[in-house]
Parts: sequence; structure tokens; C-alpha cells
Amino acid sequence: MKIIKSKQLCVMASICLALIGCSDQQPQQQSEQLRPVRTLLLSSQVDGPLVEFPAVVDAASSADLSFKVSGEVTDLLVKQGEEIQLGDVIAKLDTTDYQLSLDDAQANYNKAQADFSRAKQLIKSGTISQSDYDQLQSHFTSAKSKLANAKNNLSYTSLKASFSGVVARTYIERFEEVQAKQVVATLQDIKHVTLKVNVPESLMIKVSKDAPKHIIAEFSGIPDKTFPLDFVEVSTQADEVTKAYEVTLSMTRPENYNILPGMTAKVLAKGADVNKSGLYLPINTVLKDASGNYVWTVEPAGAGKGEIKKKSIVIGEVSTLGFPVISGVVEGEYIVTAGMSKVSEGQLVKFNKEAQ
Repeated sequence: MKIIKSKQLCVMASICLALIGCSDQQPQQQSEQLRPVRTLLLSSQVDGPLVEFPAVVDAASSADLSFKVSGEVTDLLVKQGEEIQLGDVIAKLDTTDYQLSLDDAQANYNKAQADFSRAKQLIKSGTISQSDYDQLQSHFTSAKSKLANAKNNLSYTSLKASFSGVVARTYIERFEEVQAKQVVATLQDIKHVTLKVNVPESLMIKVSKDAPKHIIAEFSGIPDKTFPLDFVEVSTQADEVTKAYEVTLSMTRPENYNILPGMTAKVLAKGADVNKSGLYLPINTVLKDASGNYVWTVEPAGAGKGEIKKKSIVIGEVSTLGFPVISGVVEGEYIVTAGMSKVSEGQLVKFNKEAQ
């Protein structure tokens, strides 16, 4: 009997030790099973959000060049994409007819000048009447005007560059018959380019009267690089269809990149920041239910642990920095940024404030 009792006591002692061991391990296992969460420490943003606009590149100066007279093109001296200087000849017309007109005008002028010179002497002696004198003077004035016109027409047979730039496009061929005012070539100054953006009235009304000081351009073909822009002008009358206002910006064309008129760009400008709190929530952190918008936050609840809290919030219109906070959360709170669908009010999660 003593042997049996001893065995029973041993078994009971083993069971007690096992139970004590299990009770010691249970909190440790629960701690290890806490779900980790990813959080963001909410802090005030010094700079306001950037407003993004699509833009189209244009030349700083652009002109469609044409002859002032008609005729046959004898020379086309430029090619598309060629850089030319102020005064360089772009094309020439056949001068035959214009030279003949000039010679005829010169002969008529010479005769009228001689007749009028004699009339000046004869009027003094009374040899000719005042009406004859006036008629000769009129002929001389008319001949002088026709001579000047003939000289101009001859000079107009050479089309010259009105400024230094690049020949963007030519529209004629050699030996082609062209009319006066017909576009021959487009000349552009692309050392500086402009970017035009359309600003809606909802944003335009918030723009300061002073020109914005931080505006940059991005091009899809030039990743990870931005270009500073200068403010040029803004229209004060909205487009009748889009109700937007055209803003013109300029930049120096970079040497290493072939930025040309007609290309598209993205303009980023610092908008009017009406968010007094300076706090912004990432778009993915804001949730919504029947009661309105809310976020999940984490409050420290002991070493390595945090407690999930649901915070109702009031937010403004989305910007490049996220949703501006009007009320509901304050600076210094930890916002859950991932796994929001797997947390609930009061849930304990793995959280280390110092490791954030």
C-alpha cells in the first residue's frame, strides 16, 4: 500500500509541475501571438501640398514667315531643324519681273525729276503757268513713290529671318509658285521655352496676387529630374468652354535634353495651404463607414504592446500630401497604415513606440 501511495504522490506532483509550467508559458505565448502593425507618426508638414497641372511646351518666340510679294521660288536655303541667325536669307524668288519694274520706275523717276527741275526755273520767269508747275510736281512725287515701291518689291524677293532661332518647319519647295502672305517657314526661338497650363477657377480664386515662388516642371521622358520655372503671365479672362485661366511659365531649355514645342509636361506648384493644422493623412489610411470618415490609431499599452483605437475624423479635399486634417486626430498620434481590415477597437497589437 505504501508503494502505491508513493506512486500516486509522484503522479500528482508531476501533474502539478506541468500545470505550473503551462501557466508560466501562456502569457509568453499570447505575447508572441500579438499581431504586428505598421504605423505612421502624425506630424505637421512645413510645406504645403503641391498642385499638379498638365502643360504643353511652346517656343518663347514663334513666327510664320512669308513673302510680301508673289513669284517663283528659285532658292530654298534652309532645312527643318536648322539654326539660323537674325538676317539670314531663308528663301528667294525670281527677281526678273521685279527688276524690270524697278528699271521702268527708275526711268520714269529720272524724267519726272528733270521736268520738275526745269519747271522750278520756268515758274520764276513766268514762262509756265502755276497749274503746269503743279502738274509736273505731282508727276515727280508720283514717280518718286513708285520708284520706292519698286525697290521695296525687289528687296521683298529675299525672305530673311526676323530673329535668331530654329527653322521648325518649311512649307514650300524650290521652283514652286507662291503667293504673297503664303507661309513659307516657321521660325522658333527655343533657347527659352514656355509652358502653358490651365488653372480652374476653383483654384484660381485662392491664388495669391504675388507670383508663385516655387514652380517646377517634370517630363515623362526625363525621370527623377525637375526643372525650375519662372512665372510669365496669367490671363484675367477665363476660357468660355473650360472656364479655366491660362498661366504661362518659362524655363531655359536644358542643353542635355531635346525639349521641343508641342511636348507635354507636368507642372507642380505649391498651392494655397488652407490647412491650419498642418497635418495630412495618407490616402490609404482613411476609411469610411455609416458614421463618416475614420482612422485606426495605436496607443501604447505596455512594453511592446499597443491598443487599437478608432478615431472619427473630419478631412478636407485630397492633395499631393494626402487628406488635410480638420479635426479628429492630433500631432504625435500613431496612425495604422497597413492591415486596417484586420484590426478592431480595443485590440492589443505588437507595438514598439521607440522603434517607429
